[in-house]
Amino acid sequence: MSQVLKIHHDLADVVVQPNGKLDERHLKEAILSVLDLYLNEDLVPAQVIHDEARQRHGDYYRTSGYYLRLFRQRADMTQAELANQTGILQHHLSEIENNKRTLGKSNARKLAKILGCDYRRLL
Repeated sequence: MSQVLKIHHDLADVVVQPNGKLDERHLKEAILSVLDLYLNEDLVPAQVIHDEARQRHGDYYRTSGYYLRLFRQRADMTQAELANQTGILQHHLSEIENNKRTLGKSNARKLAKILGCDYRRLL
């Protein structure tokens, strides 16, 4: 059975139970380094991010089309690739992303399954 590695940091106490052999010293240094980086980050308030996105996307901000494009890009997929995997025509996906066509629940479910998100995020 593996030994438990306990790490104390100002941000959190971390307990790791490794599956196999590892260099505990390097693991501990890596975890502490990541936690230090997080503490030293300049955090941006969510409202600032939303205001900038609203300014960039205008009336389309937080619509079904906006979220479809967002999740598709996060999945690093083109509209054509997504169309091939879902059976939804590519030009329909384009129209949905540009808010010229409604998405619908059944298509939202198909898309969410491929994009790895909850279909309700797309509606």
